[in-house]
Amino acid sequence: MTFKWVMKLLCNLVMLSTLLAHGHSLQVPLLPDVASSPLSSHIQSPLISIRTEEYVHTLLDKWNASGLSVAVVRKDEKAPNGWRHEFGAYGVADAYGSLMTPDSVFAIASNSKLFLAISVGLLISNETLAKERGMDIRWSTKVKDLIPEWGLMDNDMNRGVTLQDMLSHRTGMPRHDYSGVERKGGVAEMISTLRYLRPSAEFRETFQYNNLMYEALSYLPQTLLNQTYESYIAQHLFHPLNMTSTTFSVAEAETWGTLANGFLWDMEDITKGKNGTRVAVNPYFQRPGEERTWAGAGGVLTSARDLATWVSMLMNKGRHPYTDEVVVPAAILERIAYGRTVTNGKPEYAETSIKAYGSGQWRYSYQGHDIIEHGGNNPGFKSQVARFPTDNLGIIALSNDGTGGGFIIEAVKFRIADELLDLKEPDWNDRFEKQWKKYVKKSQNFTPRPSPHHLPVFPFSALSEKTFSHPSYGILQPCLVPDTPSAFDRSEPASHTHAHCDSLLQSRPVQRILSVSDLSIPTYIIPWKRTFATHVVLAHFSGNLFNATVLWTNSEVREREGYGPGDDLVIGFNEHFEVEWVNGGDDEDAPEKEEGLAFKGGFWGKEGLDSQSPGGEGKDSAEVWFAAKL
Repeated sequence: MTFKWVMKLLCNLVMLSTLLAHGHSLQVPLLPDVASSPLSSHIQSPLISIRTEEYVHTLLDKWNASGLSVAVVRKDEKAPNGWRHEFGAYGVADAYGSLMTPDSVFAIASNSKLFLAISVGLLISNETLAKERGMDIRWSTKVKDLIPEWGLMDNDMNRGVTLQDMLSHRTGMPRHDYSGVERKGGVAEMISTLRYLRPSAEFRETFQYNNLMYEALSYLPQTLLNQTYESYIAQHLFHPLNMTSTTFSVAEAETWGTLANGFLWDMEDITKGKNGTRVAVNPYFQRPGEERTWAGAGGVLTSARDLATWVSMLMNKGRHPYTDEVVVPAAILERIAYGRTVTNGKPEYAETSIKAYGSGQWRYSYQGHDIIEHGGNNPGFKSQVARFPTDNLGIIALSNDGTGGGFIIEAVKFRIADELLDLKEPDWNDRFEKQWKKYVKKSQNFTPRPSPHHLPVFPFSALSEKTFSHPSYGILQPCLVPDTPSAFDRSEPASHTHAHCDSLLQSRPVQRILSVSDLSIPTYIIPWKRTFATHVVLAHFSGNLFNATVLWTNSEVREREGYGPGDDLVIGFNEHFEVEWVNGGDDEDAPEKEEGLAFKGGFWGKEGLDSQSPGGEGKDSAEVWFAAKL
């Protein structure tokens, strides 16, 4: 033994003990395999270094974030079972101050889409199913030939959309996320309402991310096998991989005692420079029974430890990382990782290439290294699951901070990759801080209400007497806030014809909303229960135009489940939309107009360079049209 070798061994042991003291759960061989090689070849640098840990703590401090769970996976023939899994856990996991661990359970949101994409591949490869149907199912199979409830507003889309189109977000449909809600008829009913949603691009014209398409695809096991999507995924993926801390069921996850709380900023309004207060989303934002429709697009609840096994399987060409048994045929993984829709036609940064979306995964090059990844965003949770296939490296970063967490997981992912792949190290956090400041500045640059402003064609009180509906987005019944000066504009008293208005206006969340509202402006509150919304606020702008804010609160859920007042959340003040009150036949200047509310200004969530806004005025300008009920 040379002096140099002994010193190297001692340094590695000191580093290992330090990492263990920092809360790591490591799988690093400590004893030599005498038959194969000298001890020095088996003592390796950690995958999560002390330097990386210090960086994580710096990021948590800078972003005032709650917690982070990290897993790094690397294939290594010299390691036990051929794999190295290392974990890092930082900060707090929940409202009660429990420390984060590798077994803390997170909502991984859109990282659930890869499970869905694989399920489609498994159904396509099911030869028994093909024989029973008398025909093969292919990636190019038209959805209308598989799902009876299917229908889209545009005939070309309706007839032509394939499984691959839905998986690659190239149908022409914008997000329409606010249409999402748990329905009595489940996913089948949701699919039946797609025909009422307006497209924003031509079929296969551009990339537009759409959760609803993934939700619709989760209905395939039901319609083809009479099996729920959740049980199909558990049977073919969760159970074979022994992912015992992974589920779609909120009720089940809550019994484990390891479900993390997401954290959000209550009453934050960056448009007015208000930071808000960090509060745990407690309980989980979807309650038991509300999560079924969302399962395919973003319903998986899991831990960093389980995801380490998941990513190892993906890197092992579909074979179980320890038993080498086939879990997913390699051809399916190759197919869904293949980039099909260009999402970024030019590099975002000097270190990255253009990006393409395959099926539940983005693919691009980072400093010359192939990377396949996806992010996730649910209220209070951010996730990033990335793998470098040619480098046998996987990185998982899970945050329970709904604001800075999105930047933290990206910065940590790149820092670990830079260090392990010996790449140059850009200051990613500095870039992200500049992006955030730019976003805040842009959010505060909005058009002020004109002075003098114009009154709408009809009295303000008339709007609160109306009911507006959309077949997919639901019903809106505005309640006029009595403290606003609408009565003075028309010399008419404010009135409420909707039975819910009095109790709504006295409720805790609405009182909190009104406490930060400008009540010198005619204002309406509308109850609107959706997956990501509970209320809409309409504030008069000028004429028949209103500013709309979509808010979400867990106040009523907390009261119903016995949490008591306090520590509830109201979020959504940072984004505003436009609503035009289009008057009907009593309008002398336009008697042919249909009455309704035209929501626009990005309400439908379009993206892609070739997508188009409707433009114009009235009903034709609506991204989403709520018609007045007679």
